[in-house]
Amino acid sequence: MTARTASQHKNLRLSRPRTRREQRTTSGASLILVIFCALGLIALIVGVFQLYRIMGGSREVRNAVDAGALNLSKRIFELRVPADGNYSDVADSNGQVGMSNINRVWGKAYLINANVQQMQADGQLGQNGLGNADAAYQSAQNINDALYQEVSCRQKHGDFFNQVAGFKQATLLSGDTTVTKDKNTSGQDNPAASIAMVDRGDESNIVFNPNQIPKIVKASSVQLGNKDYLSGYTPMQANNKSFSFTSFHVGEMPHLISQDTFDKNRADHAPIGNGTTIPNAFKIDGTVQSTQGSLGAVACAVANPQRQYSLAIPHSYIVVNFHNTAKWFVEGKQVNQTHYGNKPEPSKQGVKKKQLSTGGFLDGFASLGNEYSSGGNLWQMYNALPGDHMTPLQKILQRVQEIDPDYTITQLQGLMQKTNFDPTVSAYYIFPVYHSPDQSDPTIQIAPANGSLPSWLAVNGPPLDGIQMSIGDETMTKDAPNTCTDYITGGPFTADKHYTQVSGRFMWTPGSGYGQCLGVMQMARLTEIYFTGQPN
Repeated sequence: MTARTASQHKNLRLSRPRTRREQRTTSGASLILVIFCALGLIALIVGVFQLYRIMGGSREVRNAVDAGALNLSKRIFELRVPADGNYSDVADSNGQVGMSNINRVWGKAYLINANVQQMQADGQLGQNGLGNADAAYQSAQNINDALYQEVSCRQKHGDFFNQVAGFKQATLLSGDTTVTKDKNTSGQDNPAASIAMVDRGDESNIVFNPNQIPKIVKASSVQLGNKDYLSGYTPMQANNKSFSFTSFHVGEMPHLISQDTFDKNRADHAPIGNGTTIPNAFKIDGTVQSTQGSLGAVACAVANPQRQYSLAIPHSYIVVNFHNTAKWFVEGKQVNQTHYGNKPEPSKQGVKKKQLSTGGFLDGFASLGNEYSSGGNLWQMYNALPGDHMTPLQKILQRVQEIDPDYTITQLQGLMQKTNFDPTVSAYYIFPVYHSPDQSDPTIQIAPANGSLPSWLAVNGPPLDGIQMSIGDETMTKDAPNTCTDYITGGPFTADKHYTQVSGRFMWTPGSGYGQCLGVMQMARLTEIYFTGQPN
């Protein structure tokens, strides 16, 4: 046999089968590697599952908090406070004021103060005017402040929150999975941090007619379609007082908003007015205390009553009355003054045996009230003498529009034409009738003082807070429609030259509406009767 080389010996050693000991060592190393891989995979699966539970639980907490915040924004309108006697006509059917109708309270106070400011500018402000305006404003502020305490209460927020969030659980977590309102960890609750006034400068829920507001006052408004709305969270001035209305978007449901939007408008960061302006947005936080730890979320929501009202003083009225005076003159001097009714009086004696400088004694007579002979309705009586009757009618209309902003001069004229004139009555009331319990659907009516008036109408209420002033004249006529005659006894002639002058004047006494009355328009008709003492 030939000798093996070194290389052949090496190859022989490499190709030799492994022993059993060597095989067991290799298998053990592989098994350990598999076990470690399996444990790592299990740990990964467990980790992923735990992450899924935490993330899913966090999502459940967020959803629960969102639902609780939405419930708060919907049910916050249930918080109400009593209206005092000054604002019972803008309260709900239970005499309460909440977020949905607080703007009606401020709207009425705004009109009262606007009326007083206009009366002062016109030189017609009476001694009670400023006091009534102050009282109206303070009453509105008292109602507002009481409501503010309710709607900014964190405990009440939590009650509404828990009504929904408390029934939702983070089921992917373990332990106590009920979502509850988070407690203030500092122990010092800050209500202003949980409320905000968003949508500043947008519409409120008060529709108005710019013509219904006295011209001296300028209201901030937002026009949507063919309607004007008072601006929300935009301070307005009337009678040197500041008014602000809560913003509510037309047709918008309560909804969630971002925390960034909320924080920019927070009551403590960006207050409006004196710090008790009624908010329209709320922030609330909720937590879950589970075995995995504490999970929390924050949600912000905007409230909206989805209800609009008209700017108005619902329980108010305007009076139109007729006052007829006859003045009797003999030889250029007034010798008597009498009054006559709203129907013809063919032979009214106003002068008895008045001695004349030319000799004899004069008895003077007049046929009065003939200006009312041709008409049977209020419109005809209003227009009994020639002249501009539309200008004073516009004054009446402006006050009627403080009750019903959509009322027109055509409607007012038509209503006066339908109102029968009672010659035994001098005063006629223009007032609203309501069919809804919250007095938001006025139907304007006219009735004489002895007619059917609503139970709320205080005929003998407080005195007007304005001063009477002439705002126009009817055209003077001579010897028509009223005439006169005389008889002279014991003198050189039996009758003298005589004539009448008939005129009218529109006397307007404004009212602020604080005591219900918005004004009195008096038709002051005057018949001057002259006996000259000179022969015909």
